Amino acid sequence: MRILKVLFIALFCPFWLSAQTAQPVLEGGLFLGISNYNGDFTLNALPELGENNLAFGAVLRHPLSFTHAVRANLYYGQLTGNDSNFEVREQRGSSFQTVLAELSVMAEWEPFGRNRTDLTLELGQRLSPYFFAGLGMTYINPKPEFGQVSEEKVAQDLNSGYSKIQPNIPVGLGLRSGINEYMSLSLELGMRKVFTDYLDGVSLAGKPGNNDWYLFGGLVFLYRIKD
Repeated sequence: MRILKVLFIALFCPFWLSAQTAQPVLEGGLFLGISNYNGDFTLNALPELGENNLAFGAVLRHPLSFTHAVRANLYYGQLTGNDSNFEVREQRGSSFQTVLAELSVMAEWEPFGRNRTDLTLELGQRLSPYFFAGLGMTYINPKPEFGQVSEEKVAQDLNSGYSKIQPNIPVGLGLRSGINEYMSLSLELGMRKVFTDYLDGVSLAGKPGNNDWYLFGGLVFLYRIKD
């Protein structure tokens, strides 16, 4: 956990110092998109697109300048996986599902943020890419269904004692456009690195040795609620 504390200080100390002189602007908004994951029920480095699930959440954002901001997210979704998605896995016959709730704090860097707020520009000129990274906590409650798997490995997974609350490191990017001086709309994709192989409740009975990860992707609508 020490590395998480060091990362938190390195990420947010410069933003905290900037906030001491920043205007008290606050934006609130909503997230609507999908959640997915990579783990013991995927074959490739990318998630299985057929297992995209609806996700939603709330966002609170504090701009420190045109280019920097901090934000808090409360997201909710679901992760699922099934061996029936892959011919080479059908014989194993396992599947899983879990709820997914995340509380995270992120630092944002939006290098062209000033253009986004200039309403004299055309819409295309107000498109502004941004990048984010931070720290968070994830709640999971996986319910795996084991098929043709060694009973010994199943028993070890079921008795592994992993925590349902896991730290995560969100990293991602997005594209934001100003609607007017009070509202903006973004399309973003963020990967969440976690430190467990049990997002799906399976490790020894699946692909042991590699931690799982998950993502949220979708639209973020923001509205300025305080000047």
